[in-house]
Amino acid sequence: MRNLLSFVFGLFSGLLYGLVRAVLLLDRLICLLYDLPLWSAIGRAVRTAGRKRAVCALAVFVPLFFVPGTLLTQTGTMVYANDRPLGLVENSDTLSAAVAEIEQSASSLSDEAYTLPVSIETRTLRAPASQFLTEEELKSDLIGASGELDTLAVISVDGERAGVCRSAEDAQALLDRVKAQYTTAADENTDFLQAVRVDEVVAETALVSDLSTLYEELSPRLDVTSTRAVTYTESIPYETITRENDELDQTYCATIQEGSEGEAVVTAEIQTVDGQEHGRTILERTVLSNATDEIIEVGTRNIGIGTGEFMVPISNYTFTSGFKWRWGKLHSGVDLAADEGTPVYAADNGKVIVAEDSGNGYGNYIILDHQNGYKTLYGHNSQLLVSVGDIVAKGDKIALSGNTGNSTGPHLHFEVHVGDEKVDPQQYISIA
Repeated sequence: MRNLLSFVFGLFSGLLYGLVRAVLLLDRLICLLYDLPLWSAIGRAVRTAGRKRAVCALAVFVPLFFVPGTLLTQTGTMVYANDRPLGLVENSDTLSAAVAEIEQSASSLSDEAYTLPVSIETRTLRAPASQFLTEEELKSDLIGASGELDTLAVISVDGERAGVCRSAEDAQALLDRVKAQYTTAADENTDFLQAVRVDEVVAETALVSDLSTLYEELSPRLDVTSTRAVTYTESIPYETITRENDELDQTYCATIQEGSEGEAVVTAEIQTVDGQEHGRTILERTVLSNATDEIIEVGTRNIGIGTGEFMVPISNYTFTSGFKWRWGKLHSGVDLAADEGTPVYAADNGKVIVAEDSGNGYGNYIILDHQNGYKTLYGHNSQLLVSVGDIVAKGDKIALSGNTGNSTGPHLHFEVHVGDEKVDPQQYISIA
C-alpha cells in the first residue's frame, strides 16, 4: 500500500513540475515578442492615422458597409420601360428572352409579326438577390407596361381557334354555360363530343371576343355528352303460347291461362348527346315478379276454312295463258297445260260447293269455298274426285286434269275469287 501511494504522489509531482516549466517558457516568449521594435512602429503609425478623419471613416466604412455589401449583393441589370424602372434581372439575356416570348405569343394569335410597343433601356447595378425579378414577374411587368397586352384565354375546337376570352375563368364559365343547356344536376362525366381546349396566351386585348356573340357561335357548334344513372321499374312482357288440338274444329279458340306481366327494378346508365338519349347500359336488373305465360288452345281439325295462302294446284305443267282480255272477252284465270289425268290438288282448305259438268266452257269443274272470303275454281277436268259438301284440306287430290268444255287441249283452268270478284291468280301463287 505504501509503495502505491509513493508511485501516485511521484507521478502527480512530475506532471505539476512540467506544467510550471511550460508556463514559465510561454511567459518568456511573450516578453521577447513584446520587446521587438515592430510593435513600437505599428503603434506610432496607428496613433498618427487616428488623428485623420478620412482614415477613421474608412476604417469604419470598410468593415461595417463595404465588406458586407460586397458579400450580400450581386451585379444585375436594371430594366427601364418608357423611362420607368421595372426592376432588376440577372442579365440582359433574361430580358431578351422575356421580350421574345411575349412577341412570339402575340404574333401567333394576331397572325402577323408583333413588336412590343415599349422603349426599353438597361443599367448595371448591384442589389441583394431577393430584389431580382423572376422571368415570369418580368414578363408580367412588361405586359402591363405595354398598355395593350394581357394574358388571354383562347378556346379551340378540334384544333381550330373558336374565340378569345379575357381570362381562363371567363372561358370556363362560357363553356359551362353551353353544357348547362343540355345537362341537369344528375348528369355526370359531362364533356364535349368535340376536342375543346382552353390555352392562356399573351395577346392584344383588342382580340377579346364578345361573350354573348361567342356563346351564340359555340352553342350550335358543340355537342354536349354526359352520363346519368337512373333507377326505374319496368314491366316484363308475357309470352303467348298456342297449343294446337287436332280433335277440335278450326273455329275453336279458347284461353286456357290468362297472361300477366312481371315487374323488375332496373338501374341503368344513360348516355346522352345534347340532352337526347344516345345509348343505355343496364348496370343491374332485379326481378320483383315473373311474367305468367298466356296459353291459348286452338282447334286444327279441318272444316274447310282456308289458311289464306294458296299453292299451285297442279304439277308438271306449262303456263300457257294468263289473266287477261282474250278474243274479245276477259280470260278470268290462268291456264296450266298438263297431260290428261294429271292430279289436281286443292289450293287451300275448303268446302266443295260446285262439282259438276258446267254444260258450258268450264266442262267438268269444281269450286271450293275457303270460308275466309276466297273461292277457287278448277275447270276442264276429265274426272271429278269430290262431291258437293265434301271438306278438303290443302293439297288433297280433288280431280284429274282433262280437255272438257271449251278447251283447245288438256289443261287446268284455275281461278281465284275474292267475294264475287274474279282476280288475277298470279297475285296469290307463283307460276314458273
